Amino acid sequence: MHVNITLHGILRDSLPRQAKGRATLNLPEAATINDIIARLNIKQTVSAVVNGAEVENDHRLQNGDELHMFRLIAGG
Repeated sequence: MHVNITLHGILRDSLPRQAKGRATLNLPEAATINDIIARLNIKQTVSAVVNGAEVENDHRLQNGDELHMFRLIAGG
């Protein structure tokens, strides 16, 4: 299956610079956001939005999904 991903902020560094934070990944059926995090070797804690809705990282992706990932930050 194919999933379109957009990485925001520092996460963009997980893809080649010329990708500008965007890629289409070919993934096995029933892949999760955690699978993408592992594949891209992302070390930061992330928030994920699939097709406009925030989801947990164990969310199972579907062919054609639009995934946006953001680094979680804390402050106070």
